[in-house]
Amino acid sequence: MRTDASTRLQWFALAIIVLAALLAYPRFALNHDASWYLVATGMWLDGAQLYRDIVEINPPLSFYLTAPAVLLLRILPLTASQAYAAYCIVIGALSAAWIIRLLARSALAGAQRTMLFAAVLATFFVLPIAEFGQREHLMLMLAMPYLLVLALGDQGPRCTPAERIAIALAAALGLMLKPYFLLVPAGIILARLARDRQWQRLFDLPNLVIGIALLSYVGLIVLVHPAYLSEIVPPARLVYAAYDGHPLALWLRPEIGAVLIATWIALRHRSVLDPVLTALLGGAAGALACYVIQNKGWDYHVLPLAALLLLVVAWIVPQRRAWRSNDRLLAVLLGAVVLLALGNQIARGPYRNPLADDLAAFVPEPGMRIAVLSADVAAGFPLVNRTSARWASRYPAHWLVPGAHIRLQRGDCAGQVCRELAEVLDQARGNMVDDLIAYRPERVFIDENRRKLFFGGEPFDYLAFLRQDARFVAAWSCYARIGSRRGYGVWARICGA
Repeated sequence: MRTDASTRLQWFALAIIVLAALLAYPRFALNHDASWYLVATGMWLDGAQLYRDIVEINPPLSFYLTAPAVLLLRILPLTASQAYAAYCIVIGALSAAWIIRLLARSALAGAQRTMLFAAVLATFFVLPIAEFGQREHLMLMLAMPYLLVLALGDQGPRCTPAERIAIALAAALGLMLKPYFLLVPAGIILARLARDRQWQRLFDLPNLVIGIALLSYVGLIVLVHPAYLSEIVPPARLVYAAYDGHPLALWLRPEIGAVLIATWIALRHRSVLDPVLTALLGGAAGALACYVIQNKGWDYHVLPLAALLLLVVAWIVPQRRAWRSNDRLLAVLLGAVVLLALGNQIARGPYRNPLADDLAAFVPEPGMRIAVLSADVAAGFPLVNRTSARWASRYPAHWLVPGAHIRLQRGDCAGQVCRELAEVLDQARGNMVDDLIAYRPERVFIDENRRKLFFGGEPFDYLAFLRQDARFVAAWSCYARIGSRRGYGVWARICGA
């Protein structure tokens, strides 16, 4: 392994940025998904059953990967933000250190290694500034050693079988967080196959290990968490399209512009289109497909695409043949790709949740039980962590309701499907009332906005919906309205504990 100026610079840069991350990220608010997983994983570790006591649409790996952060939070005198940020920073630091060692054993020149590592650091610690610890961020940190080794091919490091297995297992932990993530390495593999026709590479040891890990994960779900397949998947297939984004929100993004520019560069400067760049562009295509298939247009869904675009630029910049004519246009275009891939996330800054800021005033004491009637996860999280409250619901948000309500209101169903949608609403209502009776939350926040998120403009009244269950009418007599903020009514329990 080489220890040249490039390697020393990489270690120095890693130390500086990890220190900066440790000083900055623990001070920022948790994003809503990280907040929910910390709370829900704590409930699970305390004995709650996944997919019955905790009704979450995503498969169980997210809970397993959050468990170390919850244990850290319970062992050390840290806030939720501090514990989770520290956990993610450690993952990023270990992955980046591994990448330094891998690059040092590669056939790449110092400038190539330095640029690639700069893109890695930007991906781990700068790009996700508003989405730190999201599943896309975790995937990139866990899978990046594998993705780089895969893309570099023959120019990459020579790894022992044990190290190749370790690289694959780490990648599998990230890639299995969402099935769509597998499109990123698939894009790299297909791009390489299209170029060199070496089909035997499909059966390289890391790919086989990831395949075995994927099958094992499916087996774990079937054997340990069968309720995910029986209780979550069927209704989700009926209703989750309500969370789909508008086509304009999906496509009118700066990262899509960066894709177009990167594609033009590859076509215009064919001299740089070597096997590695071809593979990285294939990975970017896979990341784009991952983003489009999810069909939400949410900022964190585009992180893998932005990361692959940064790697594309990092590979082109040190290629001398790209600059034979001192091409100023190329420099401008590469800068534009970086700006479009990275700038939007930086401009957003650390995660902010004004609704949580306002609602926190109604939770004056730690340990208060709170519930939120909303289809928006961000309505309840990170409010719970910020106020040290206790969550009084099995749902992160009432995600079953919007899709079923919209389809029934619009007649977007027939026969058996309509009956199944009505059953989904009945089940959701029953669970909401069960939780109200069982948890007896001291504060209930209700989305009273005329145009509620994810309801497609259809009117919906949570209280009218719940009053269809006679048990709710009796239970709700113990609550009085005490205020409102940002379209959310605030109700307090007045009947005592």
